[in-house]
Order: sequence, then structure tokens, then C-alpha cells
Amino acid sequence: MARQPAERGTAEAEGQRRRRRAAVAGGTTAACVGAASLAVESAAGVAHGIPWPVVVPFILVCSAFAGWAGARTGRENAVRAQTLGPGERLIGSYAVRPPFTPGRAPTPYENPPYQLLLTSRHLQLWERSNLLWARPWPELRLAVDGPRLKIYHRGEEAGFMVLEPPGTPLEVQLAARRLGAS
Repeated sequence: MARQPAERGTAEAEGQRRRRRAAVAGGTTAACVGAASLAVESAAGVAHGIPWPVVVPFILVCSAFAGWAGARTGRENAVRAQTLGPGERLIGSYAVRPPFTPGRAPTPYENPPYQLLLTSRHLQLWERSNLLWARPWPELRLAVDGPRLKIYHRGEEAGFMVLEPPGTPLEVQLAARRLGAS
């Protein structure tokens, strides 16, 4: 069943419009950049004997995929931006390496679905465009254990994660102290 559009002039309608605009902008940018870079590379391939009828469909398929990925990323960023309160600003975003199943390590090209966002008021954990939790800085305590970051909320463990790139847990802990976490 399709989602019904919100009534014009409401906050929900404005949010839908922003998400749609971000998705279109992200998709268009990614498709254009992808097509341009492939066209330049393909021109070199044509000079080496690869026929244009092979090159053009390849460019179209790759730029369509890039457009889809860009639209998805743009929508996710718009959803995350909507959660910020008045006067709150995004300070940093860090990739969280998901826990991998035994016997299957994550491949290097997999896009991590989890993001840890630092804002001026909260620490947020996202799974793609779903907010899993948001905790205010004064209620948090962060501890670094080698490459892992342990997050405690009101004395109980709220998260235990490995952040990318290496050295990020210490960076997050220092930022948290400046923002009011213990």
C-alpha cells in the first residue's frame, strides 16, 4: 500500500519535500559524476579498440546504479538532519563496524549500515535511516578499550562498538568530554 502524501503546509509535508529534494540531488549528482568519469575512461578504451555499442550500455547501467545509491544516501542524510533540534548541529559522523558472524568476516567493500553521530546535544546510533537511540551528553560516560568504544548511559552499558578508522574511539571520547559527558 502506497504512503499517502501529507497535507500541504504541514511539518510532515515539509519533511517529505526535503527528503525528496535531497534524494533527487544526491541521485543526480552521483549519476552525473559516475557517467562523466566512465565516459572519460571509456574514451580511452574506445581508442584501444573497444566498440562504442559495448561502452555506452555499460555507462548507462553504471550511472543508473550510481544515481540509485546517491538518492539513497541523500535521503538518509535528510532523515538524519530532521532529527536535529533547533540550534543543534552535527559535529561528526563515524562508521561503526557491525558485529560479524563467526566464520564470515565482513568484506572490505561492504558499506557499514551503522553510523555513530555526534551532535552538540546528543550521541546518536543509526542503522541506515533508522535512529536506534539518542542519548544526551550529560547522561553518558565513554570508555576506550583498544579499538573499541564502550558507551554507558546512567551506569548501564548502552553500546560496545568498533569504530572506523582506527584511532576514532579516542577522538570520540575527547569530543564527548568537551560536550559534557564524563
